[in-house]
Amino acid sequence: MAPVDQNPNNPLGNNLDGPATQPPTGITPNFDNPSNQNGLVRAVLILVLVVTSLFVVLRVYSRIILRRISLSDLLGLTAFALYVAFVYLFFELDNSYGWFVHMWDFRVKDFPAINKTFFHGLIIYFCIILLIKSAILLEWLAIFVPKGTRNYFFWTSWSVLVVHNLFYISMIILELAACSPFERNWNPLVPGKCINTVGVAVGISAVNLAFDVVIFLLPQKVIWGLQMRTRRKIGISFLFAVGVLACVAAAFRLSASLQFYKSKDTSYTFSRLALWCLAEVTCGFIVFCGPSSWTSASVRKLVSPGSSRKGSMSHKRSKSNMSQNNNGCEEDNTTPVPPIPTGCIVDGSNPSLPKAEGNLHNSETGLSIVRTTQFAAVEGHGSEISKQEEHNRQHPWISNEKGIEEP
Repeated sequence: MAPVDQNPNNPLGNNLDGPATQPPTGITPNFDNPSNQNGLVRAVLILVLVVTSLFVVLRVYSRIILRRISLSDLLGLTAFALYVAFVYLFFELDNSYGWFVHMWDFRVKDFPAINKTFFHGLIIYFCIILLIKSAILLEWLAIFVPKGTRNYFFWTSWSVLVVHNLFYISMIILELAACSPFERNWNPLVPGKCINTVGVAVGISAVNLAFDVVIFLLPQKVIWGLQMRTRRKIGISFLFAVGVLACVAAAFRLSASLQFYKSKDTSYTFSRLALWCLAEVTCGFIVFCGPSSWTSASVRKLVSPGSSRKGSMSHKRSKSNMSQNNNGCEEDNTTPVPPIPTGCIVDGSNPSLPKAEGNLHNSETGLSIVRTTQFAAVEGHGSEISKQEEHNRQHPWISNEKGIEEP
């Protein structure tokens, strides 16, 4: 995907001090002070670096508060280190040859240095995409899949993760092995041969957009399937809807790839493509760091499928219990208790009655009371209660058993 050396339809000129390609009719090459958009690119670089750094700091701060570091955090920090190197390459080219410079404003002998910066940036971009999207998918799994659960979200996320990583690893290998000798990847002046990977750039952009759309839709499907109020669903869905930014950037990157594929002014069109690549990885960091930084651990409690199902199940259980209780009031299914014989009733209000009656039997019903016990509660204060009385008060069953006559 380097601008010229892998595109056989756009060879360099033969004169090392001449233009890299022939200018259109009526245009004179300007090698010393070519028109460019370095100011715009510099402003964009400062903006995205500040925004991305802010989100990463918020992410790190939330991890420190929670005292929890996961594999996704390590992948995200590694991706951020590469992101800083990626932005540095933009600044390096901005301070040397410039951005959005036409091919005919470059000398042939200067082009290998420019092309080398493009090539290094391309490999770093692939590595950032590989790491940051892996971190996002692992973060989605940690948020939306309770431990031990193997649902469709689990298998879909892991499938996307594996296919995505295999795809970008193969693209990195393809770019590194596209030319022989290796230096010809960025130096078309070295004898050798290369395969045309410019057309592959369009396919990569299309596949990349598909991955972004899938990653965006995965949490949305889960959120709108939760048992909670619509207002809360909208709020949580909005937090995770930042993924649409990555989809928009990927769509513009696909458009820039098509322009790059058709254009002969590849240094100019590649500048646009590189900026959309930068926008895409910047959005990737926002997607990864945003929801966890804004909601911290509470997002897991709010959108956890397990907790929602538990709440729904307990709500259903309470309704079921109420229904059963209401039905119980309407229909009495309990076994009736036979009446106690008149001769067996003991009036506890009469102190003259004995404390226990032994094996009272009613011959008519065949029922009998094996043992009855009367408990007496005595209230006293301070030293007026003796130790024996206190013991009898706290253990009435012991004192009462002494007065029970065995049958």
